[in-house]
Amino acid sequence: MTRKLRFEIKSKDVAGRIGKVEINGKTIETPAIMPVYNPNSPVIPIDELQRVFGAPALMTNAYMALKNEELKKEYIEKGIHKALGFDGIIATDSGSYQLMVYGGVTTTNKSIIEFQENIGSDIGSFLDIPTLPDAYKPRAEEQLDITLKRAKDALDAKFLVNAGVQGGKYLDLRKKAAGEIGANFELVAVGGIVRLMEDYRFSELADVIAAVKSTIPTNRLVHAFGLGHPMVFGLAAALGCDLFDSAAYALYAKEGRYLTRDGTKRISELEYLPCSCPVCSSHTAMDMQEKDLAMHNLYVTFEEIRRVKQAIKDGSLWELVQIRARSHPRLLAALERMVEYPYLAELDPITKGSAFFWGGGESAKRSEIVNAKRRLLNVESDNLVHIAPYGDIPAELSDIYPFNSTMMPEENEIFGTARDIEKIKKIMDYQFGKGAGDLVPGNVKIVRSKKTRRIRRIYYKNELIASIRASDHMILPKKLLLDKLHKKFEKPRLRVVIDDEAVPFVAEGKSVFSKFVTGVDTDLRCGDFALIVDSKDNMVASGSLVLSPKEMLDFDRGPAVNVR
Repeated sequence: MTRKLRFEIKSKDVAGRIGKVEINGKTIETPAIMPVYNPNSPVIPIDELQRVFGAPALMTNAYMALKNEELKKEYIEKGIHKALGFDGIIATDSGSYQLMVYGGVTTTNKSIIEFQENIGSDIGSFLDIPTLPDAYKPRAEEQLDITLKRAKDALDAKFLVNAGVQGGKYLDLRKKAAGEIGANFELVAVGGIVRLMEDYRFSELADVIAAVKSTIPTNRLVHAFGLGHPMVFGLAAALGCDLFDSAAYALYAKEGRYLTRDGTKRISELEYLPCSCPVCSSHTAMDMQEKDLAMHNLYVTFEEIRRVKQAIKDGSLWELVQIRARSHPRLLAALERMVEYPYLAELDPITKGSAFFWGGGESAKRSEIVNAKRRLLNVESDNLVHIAPYGDIPAELSDIYPFNSTMMPEENEIFGTARDIEKIKKIMDYQFGKGAGDLVPGNVKIVRSKKTRRIRRIYYKNELIASIRASDHMILPKKLLLDKLHKKFEKPRLRVVIDDEAVPFVAEGKSVFSKFVTGVDTDLRCGDFALIVDSKDNMVASGSLVLSPKEMLDFDRGPAVNVR
C-alpha cells in the first residue's frame, strides 16, 4: 500500500477521535464536514464556503464534470483546485450516487479513476455500487463482488482513495467488504447509508457503521458517505466516523427545509427562528430565501461538528449522544443498540476529565460501567457500599473514578468508611490486578492534601513509592512499587513493549510513539498506567496510555504513552 495519508489521534472519547490528518501537504482536523459543491447548481459560492465557514475540505462530483464538456475541459486544463478556486482538500465522487438513483452511468470504473487523477483530486473514488437497504441478499452479494473487483483497479491510484464499503443491511457482507477494503486502503467509506438516514432507520445505520469500524484497523480514516444531518453527527462520531459530507444543507434548502441539531422543520411552518446564526439573526421565517436557508443549514452543520469535537475533548461524548438521542425515538433505539457493541469499551478511555452523567436506561451499559465491572472482579472486600448504577462495590474504592464522579437522578449516599492503607491496597487490586495490593507494605506513611484532605503521596522508609493522580484518584507507582509489579505480573501483563531502538529516548523521559510499540497487554485501556519494557522485558520507564492497545499497535504516528 502506497501511503498518501498522515493521521494521528490528538484526543479521543468512546470511539470518536480528534485527529490530525495530512493529505497532499494539506491538514485538516477530524471530525470534519465536507460541504458538497455542485458546479452546475451552486447555492453557496466556493469563496463563501471558505471565507464564511472556513471549510477545510469540500466534495464535488467528478462524474458530473466528466459528462459536462465545458467543465471537463476546464478541470483538465487548470486542475480542479484552480478551476474551482479552492486551495483546501477536494474530494470527488465517482458517480456512485447517480448509479444508485438512476440505475446506471455512462462511464467505466477505469475512466472515472483516470479522470480524477488527471484533474488532481486529493481524495477520489472508484465506481462502487451502492446497495439499497432492502435489496435481496443475492443482489447485494452480486453488487459487492463487482465493487470489490473495482476496488482493485484503484489500488495504485494517484489520489487518496475514498474506498467504499458496500453490502446493504447485511452485516456479514459489510464485514467481508470492510476486511478487504480495510486491508488495502487508508480511507474507508461507509457507503449506501443515505437511504437508511432518510428513512430514520438509525438502528440499522448504527449496525452498519459498527460492523465496518469493528473490522478495519483502527488507523483507517472513516468517512460516513452522505451522512450530512447534524442530528446524527454525535452518534456516528462515537461509533468511530471521522469524515462527513453534506449535500443536505443545499438539498433541504431547495425544499424549504430548515435544519436544526435535533431534526428538520418546514420553514413555512415556523413563526420563530430557534437559532442565532447570522442568517437567522437578520431574517424572519417569511423572508428566508433558498440561499438564506442553505447558509443557515450550513451554520448549524458546522456548529454541531464543533460541539462534537468539544465533547470528545471534554470526555463527554456519551452525554452528547444521549441528549441528541432524545430528539427522536428511533435515534434513541439506535443508542440502545450502540451500547451493545464490545469494541467501544476497548477504545474508550478508562478515566475521563468529566463526570459520568446518568442519561437513561441505556447508561447501564456504557463503556465506563462495562470496564469498571470487569475490574471489580479483581477486588475482594467485605466492606461494601451501594453506588448506583454499579451496585455494591468495596467502600475502599469509593474515592476513585468512575465511582466518585457519577451523577444520578438521586444522589448516592456513601456511608462506608475504610482505613487509608486498605484503600490503597484495594485500589492497587482494581487498577493493576488481583494481588497487586499485597505489594504495598503495611507500615507506609500517607500524606493528604491540606486543602482537599484526599490522599496525595505514599512513603515507605522515607522513600516516595507512589503518588495519587488528582483527576481520578488512581495510583501512580514509583520505582519500588514498579519493580514489585514488574516481578509479580509476568509479561505481557501491565506492559507496553517497545523497540530497542527507542529505549534510550524513552529512558530519558520522552513519550513512547506508536511506531515503536511492538507489544502491549490488551487488557489495558487508554488512561491506564503501565510498565514500559524492552524486548527482553527489562523495565525502561512507566507512563499513562494515551491510546488503546489496539490503536497503538495499528498506528505508526503520534504518541502512545506519556512517560512519567
